[in-house]
Amino acid sequence: MPDDTGLPEINSYIGLIDRFLRRSVSAPDFRLTYLRMVKNEQRILGGRVFPVLQELFEDADRYVAEPRLRTGPEDLDDEGLMSCAARARGALRVLGYN
Repeated sequence: MPDDTGLPEINSYIGLIDRFLRRSVSAPDFRLTYLRMVKNEQRILGGRVFPVLQELFEDADRYVAEPRLRTGPEDLDDEGLMSCAARARGALRVLGYN
């Protein structure tokens, strides 16, 4: 449900991203939890919010925990996923999610 700013409530996503950025959640756990959250989302999120969450979903899907299994330039390691999460969090702040 949107709040008075017209933005949907996404506190669960923001909380997870923030915990990951503080390193309270490991990259593998972030990936698993984030992918599950997005796949189970029942709401249609706003046009400004959805692209940010979707891009991070795609980033999380490119994360490969095991270094020897990273075979392509698109594969992300822990720091790469952290960078993507920071970018997404910054984009959400610009939208008004502090």
